[in-house]
Amino acid sequence: CQELIDDLLAARKTLIEQHDELFLNELDLFILRVRVFGFYFASLDIRQDSRKHAEVWQAILKNWANQHPDFNLENFSAGDEETRINRLLTTRYSIDENDYSDEFVRETIRSFRVISSIQQQNGELGCHRYIISNCQNAYNVAEVLALAQLTFGEEVAGKNPRLASPIPLDIVPLFETIEDLANCEEVMDRLYNNTFYKNHLAARGNVQTIMLGFSDGTKDGGYLRANWSIYCAKEALTRVSRKNKVSVIFFDGRGGPPGRGGGNNASFYAAHGSNIESKAIQVTIQGQTVSSTYGTQDAARFNIERLLSAGLEQAISPRREKEEMGADDHKLMDELANAAYSAYLELKTHPDFVPYLEKMTPLKWYGDSNIASRPTKRGSDGLKFEDLRAIPFVGAWAQMKQNVPGYYGVGSAIASFPQGRRRKLVRDLYKDSLFFRTLLENSMQSLSKSNFRVTNYLAKHPEFGDFWKLLEAEYERTNAMIQELTGEQELLSGNPMSRSSIKLREDIVLPLIAIQQYALQKLESENISENEAAIYRKIVLRAMFGIINAARNAA
Repeated sequence: CQELIDDLLAARKTLIEQHDELFLNELDLFILRVRVFGFYFASLDIRQDSRKHAEVWQAILKNWANQHPDFNLENFSAGDEETRINRLLTTRYSIDENDYSDEFVRETIRSFRVISSIQQQNGELGCHRYIISNCQNAYNVAEVLALAQLTFGEEVAGKNPRLASPIPLDIVPLFETIEDLANCEEVMDRLYNNTFYKNHLAARGNVQTIMLGFSDGTKDGGYLRANWSIYCAKEALTRVSRKNKVSVIFFDGRGGPPGRGGGNNASFYAAHGSNIESKAIQVTIQGQTVSSTYGTQDAARFNIERLLSAGLEQAISPRREKEEMGADDHKLMDELANAAYSAYLELKTHPDFVPYLEKMTPLKWYGDSNIASRPTKRGSDGLKFEDLRAIPFVGAWAQMKQNVPGYYGVGSAIASFPQGRRRKLVRDLYKDSLFFRTLLENSMQSLSKSNFRVTNYLAKHPEFGDFWKLLEAEYERTNAMIQELTGEQELLSGNPMSRSSIKLREDIVLPLIAIQQYALQKLESENISENEAAIYRKIVLRAMFGIINAARNAA
C-alpha cells in the first residue's frame, strides 16, 4: 500500500511541476482513499466463543501430553490461572493441524493462519482484531494469544513465532452475561499485570479494546439490569485501565431494537459521565438499522454527526454536577436494577418460558429465514434458554408484538418504590439523569411497538394462558409506571417524531401480524395435513420478512 502511495505522490509532484496541477484534486482524493482504506474496504474481525476455544485447547493439550513426555497434562490442569496462562504464553511446542482428526480443531487452527495470510497480502489493518464471545476470565484471553503465537507465519514473527516479534493482533474480550460484566474489572486487572500479556499490549501501543454485549446481556438479565451493568462495567474498566496506564476503547455490541441495546444511540453516549473513557465510539450496526440509519448519504451523515457530537459533548460541555451519576444515584440505580432483575429472573426461570417461545412464537423459523446471521440456538440438543441466540430471541418477541426484552421488569422495579418520598427519588432521577431518562425513553419504544390485543386469544390457551397473562400484566404495569413517572398521558409524547413513525408503520405491521398469527394457530391444529402445514409455514416466514422490514428493528 505504501508503495502505491509513493508512486501517487511522485505523480502528484509531476502534476504540480510540469502540468499546472491538472487533475490534482482528483488525484488527492484518490490518495486520500488509499490512505483510508488501503487494499481492503473494511477491517475483518474474527470472532469465536470462548467455550469453543476451550474445546480446541483440550485437544491440543492432550496431543502435547502424548508427544512430549515433559508435559504433564494433569499438573497443568491443576495449576492456578496465572500458572496456566504463563505456561501457555511461553510454550515452545508447535501446532500442526494434521495432528488432529476433529475438523473443528483443524478449522480453528487454519483460521489463525488465515489472519496471518490476510495481513501479509493486505496489510495488518485488513484483519487485526479477534473477538472472544462469552469471555469469562483472563485465561480465555491467553488461549487466543497463545494460538496466535503458535500459528502466525514466520513472515510475521521471525523464525520462531513463539519467541520472536510481537504478534500483530488485538485481542478483544466480549463480556456479555450479568456475572461476567460484574467480574470484568478483575479479569482485566489480572491481564494488565501479567508480564507476557503486558508486553503484548505494550507492543500494541497500550491500547485495549473491550466489547460489551447488550443483546446477550439483556437476554441474561433483562433490560434494566443489563444496561446498568454495562454502564457500571464501563466505569470499572475505565478505572482499572487508567490505573494500569492503558487506553481502553469500548466496542458496544448494540442491535436495532432496545432489547438488543438499540434505540437512541446519541443520547446513550452523551449520557456517559467523565468516569467512562470516551476517546472513541465503536458500535455494531446490525439488521434493519443499517439501511434505515445509514442507507442514504443524508441519513448516514446525520446519524454519524449525532454520534460524533455525543462523543464530544462531555469534553466540550461538561454537564452540571447533579447530572453526573453520583454515589446516591448509583445506589438508587442498583436498587432499581436489582428489582427489575428479580422480576425478569422469575420470568425466565418460569417452566413455560422456553416452551412458549418454542411452540407459540416464530422463533423456530429464524433458522430458515437467512436473516438472523446465526443459528436459532447454539448446540444441537433440545432447546435450552442458555443456548438461545440473541437475534432470534429478541426477534421472536417482536413478531408476537410483545417485545419482552425491551421493558420486562421496568414496571416492577418502579412499583417496588412505594408512593411518597421513595417514589419521588425515582422521579427526580428521571428528571436529572440523562442516562436513566434515555433508558426509559428507549423502553417506551418497545412498549409503543407492543400490542397484546393481537395475541389475546392466548389468554384462554390451555397450556400457556397463565403465562401470557403474566406477560400482559408486566406490560400494563410498565406502561402505567412510566406514564406516572414522566407525567405523560401517552408514551413518547416528548418524542413526537418517533411516535409518529411507529404509528405510521403499524398500518403495515398489524395486518402482517394478523396473517402470521392465523398461520401459527393453524399450524398448532392436530388435524392439519402436510401440504397445508407447508403452506402455513411459508406464510409465517413471508410475514416475518415483511414485519422485520416494516418495523425496522426486529433483526
